[in-house]
Amino acid sequence: MMKHFDTPYKTINCPQCGASLPLYFAHAKLAQCEFCHSTLFLDDASARVAGESSVLAPEPSLIKLNQAFSYNKKHYLPIGMIRYSYGRGFWEEWWIKDSSGEEYWLSVDEGDVVLERLIANEEDVSIFKDAIIGQKIGSKWIISEIGIGVCEGFIGLLPKTITIGQEHTYLHLSGYHAQLKTLELHTSRMQSYIGKWLNTFDIREAL
Repeated sequence: MMKHFDTPYKTINCPQCGASLPLYFAHAKLAQCEFCHSTLFLDDASARVAGESSVLAPEPSLIKLNQAFSYNKKHYLPIGMIRYSYGRGFWEEWWIKDSSGEEYWLSVDEGDVVLERLIANEEDVSIFKDAIIGQKIGSKWIISEIGIGVCEGFIGLLPKTITIGQEHTYLHLSGYHAQLKTLELHTSRMQSYIGKWLNTFDIREAL
């Protein structure tokens, strides 16, 4: 359990350079040392070096690593971020938690922001076969985007392992009242997320 919303539950030392690394969530599986940029695999007892990460060029963003922000009277802490390219540009997926410890993913793409949480698969993986823009999925959803994301790198802590160049296919399903469902196909394994588009003007630094 977290002692406080933005207080590390423990701190480790990078086995490569010895730098002190705060861990903000017990479920983290992967970390990047912000000093030597080593990729670290985490387990309950220790951290081991997996290799060197890419150094991502900084981009202007409302969201900053380990700096809490507020939205709709709730506070969130960004713990880690993956940057994906998708042909015409890139987007960033931030792993965040709220003050009760619930986990979310916040995707930022050219000023558009969506907050989603992982859910059990409600669709079959066969949905990816012959999917087309505008296709209706049940009574609530329409396919609004199809693409391939390629990992360019990451910072901070992540709840999963990922490598530079790793790809996944995704579908965006749009619903009523700014709802969004994202389906990701990793090899033969599908993951589903559901959430809503956010008004960026309502995202503020937490006081």
